[in-house]
Amino acid sequence: MRGRTYSTDGTLPERDLYELSDVFAMQLYRKLGTRAYGLTRNDVAEVLRPYMEDLVQEDRRVLPWLVWNLLQEGMEMEFSLR
Repeated sequence: MRGRTYSTDGTLPERDLYELSDVFAMQLYRKLGTRAYGLTRNDVAEVLRPYMEDLVQEDRRVLPWLVWNLLQEGMEMEFSLR
C-alpha cells in the first residue's frame, strides 16, 4: 500500500482495495494455476474469509467480487492468447 490514506467510515480507500485484490488474485493464481479460473465467487469469498476478518463489512463484501473479476479477466486474456 502506498502512503497513508484514511477513511472516516473504516473502509479501505479504493486504491488500497484494488491493490489488495490484485495481491489476492495473484496469490490464488500462483497456488492454483489455471484451476483458479474455475473458482466461483463464493469459493473466493470462502478462501479469503480468514484474511478479511479485520475489514469492515462493506470491504468484506466487495473484495471477493474484485478478486473473482480479476481471475475472470485473467482467464479471458490467457485463453485469447492461445
